[in-house]
Amino acid sequence: MNDKGNGHWVVLFLVAAMTSCGPEPSEETQAPLSEEELVRVMHDSRTDYYNNKDIVALMDTYTESAVVLSGTLQVASGSEAIEVLIGEEMDQSLGIQNDLREILVFSNQAVLWGSYEWSGMSADGNAEIVTTGPYILELLKEEGSWKVAREMWTQDNEISGAVEWDVIPEDFVSDSEWSDEMDLLAGLYNRRNPTLLADFFSEDALVGVPNTPVMEGRHGVEVFFENHFNITTEVNLDVSVRSENILDEENVLLTGYLRTDAARNPQVEGRSRFLLLLELANPFEVAAGEDAEWQIRWMIASGQSLF
Repeated sequence: MNDKGNGHWVVLFLVAAMTSCGPEPSEETQAPLSEEELVRVMHDSRTDYYNNKDIVALMDTYTESAVVLSGTLQVASGSEAIEVLIGEEMDQSLGIQNDLREILVFSNQAVLWGSYEWSGMSADGNAEIVTTGPYILELLKEEGSWKVAREMWTQDNEISGAVEWDVIPEDFVSDSEWSDEMDLLAGLYNRRNPTLLADFFSEDALVGVPNTPVMEGRHGVEVFFENHFNITTEVNLDVSVRSENILDEENVLLTGYLRTDAARNPQVEGRSRFLLLLELANPFEVAAGEDAEWQIRWMIASGQSLF
């Protein structure tokens, strides 16, 4: 009995020794990708799909109810409409480069800011066209995969005068809880004070509007509007909220419409849809019971020249 017991312990000792002498875990074993890294991989894959003209793979990166808003005010809702819009553009494309600059990841949502350069042939095939500008992607995580729920871009070079602009419908939510913030944006513009207007934007703001280079930072916003107000008089801005998406207690995405009209000159007017990210400017004060103050972190307007 004792001999059998001793033999049992010897076997256990040998097994333990063999196990302890096994190979150490490889230092080259890669850690799982973070959510931000997964978003970046998905983003870069979309660029490859587009340049390889793989519309099937590209469409798989959109949600079924996704919405795309182009720089020329075209809107496609749902996968079928998006496939038609992107497919027609892809047929003319000679290639696109996307420079992803910032990623914000929330629980099952993310927003991305970047800039693009697209080259392609004109509709008649007689000329090469190059367009550049900023874009925003709004993502949802569905069954473990990041997909585009909303996409919007504009272009910072002059849009052809031959473009026929759609009429922007007045289907906005007039009683949105964010209407006060957008009324403040319009009011600050209409007061023509570039410093006060710039204060409504964050220090690291990125703003892209039609036919205008991207404004970077609060100072960039102030310089742009100072120059604009010096040459423009009696132009009023109106902002309407259409929908909202609260990402967390400090970030919210708003969509809607911008309109500029010049008094006594109906020829001077602009129409654009917008997508912007509002961020809470005073989180510590709010935690202490003070009222919330919001600032624009990112903004893109898509459509006619506004300013």
